[in-house]
Amino acid sequence: MSTRQRKTRFILFISLAVLFLLAWAPWMSNKAVHDKVFNERAKIDGTVDKQTGELICDYNVMWFPFGRYVAGCEGGYFVTFLGKIL
Repeated sequence: MSTRQRKTRFILFISLAVLFLLAWAPWMSNKAVHDKVFNERAKIDGTVDKQTGELICDYNVMWFPFGRYVAGCEGGYFVTFLGKIL
């Protein structure tokens, strides 16, 4: 095996490892993602009653490639591995 082939395989291995880590996103805890979405979107999407502040229904956080999917009463949000809510 030539040096060029070794370098190519090494670069391919590193690229796949980084891609795997980004897809898995182990640094994102479900509690932190839940709290982030709750603080930013709960009053807007009907999760919390606007007048009384009472919780109507809670979010459910699920793993999804490259982030987390947060399902609520009225729909859902995708939170990227960078923390952006879509």
